[in-house]
Amino acid sequence: MHFGIDIVYISRIKDYRRLADFILSNKEKILFENHPNKKHFIAGRYASKEAFLKMKEMGLGQIPFKEIEVLYKKDTTIPYILYQGKEYSVSISHDGNYAMAMVSDL
Repeated sequence: MHFGIDIVYISRIKDYRRLADFILSNKEKILFENHPNKKHFIAGRYASKEAFLKMKEMGLGQIPFKEIEVLYKKDTTIPYILYQGKEYSVSISHDGNYAMAMVSDL
């Protein structure tokens, strides 16, 4: 079993639309456009993808962020990561100016 954790200081995100274009897959962009708090959404996705890389023991740039999809289980708001056809557990949390995520390969 492997874990990865990351935290993002939301105030550091200046251009959340540009970041969305850089890190989100097409499916995630639809979720992003429908989300009421886009800065929190993008911060949670960024933290999730960083945590995923840490779980995989990889660094930035080894996997394009757009290939790591953070989606929701059917008809819920429960997130999971989909990468190369395999699902991974992810927990995303927000508190004030912070977003954090933990990913596991369970």
